[in-house]
Amino acid sequence: MTAAKLLPFLLASGGLAILHFLLKIVPAGANSGATLVVAYIVASLACLAAFPFLTPDTSLKAGMGTVPWHAYAMGAAIACCEIGVLLSYRAGWPVGSTGVSISATMTLILLPVGVIVFGEALTLTRVGGIAMTLGGLYLLAR
Repeated sequence: MTAAKLLPFLLASGGLAILHFLLKIVPAGANSGATLVVAYIVASLACLAAFPFLTPDTSLKAGMGTVPWHAYAMGAAIACCEIGVLLSYRAGWPVGSTGVSISATMTLILLPVGVIVFGEALTLTRVGGIAMTLGGLYLLAR
């Protein structure tokens, strides 16, 4: 695997692990909404700071002119994820299995989307992976 393929994966994995840890330790007395608002302000500022590195040949003004409607839907989806994870931890879900349970469930939801919308192949290997994912979810839920 090349560094160009591995490094973004590790960045996302590490970032998600840190995020889940931090969501798990949000104090019970902290306001959930205010906590997430501050987190998203910091995330927005970080993305703004990263903009020149992500698209070095594009100005912020020019880049903003190309944003599709999907960005608004993505923002709503991201908020749903973070609110759901925070509330899951507050409801007592364990930090060691919540992330993988959510990811496995998301994968099961997206599998038919991949097949139907994007024409991805449903191979015997993938069917085996689905069975293992369902088995893993069962074991994690026990």
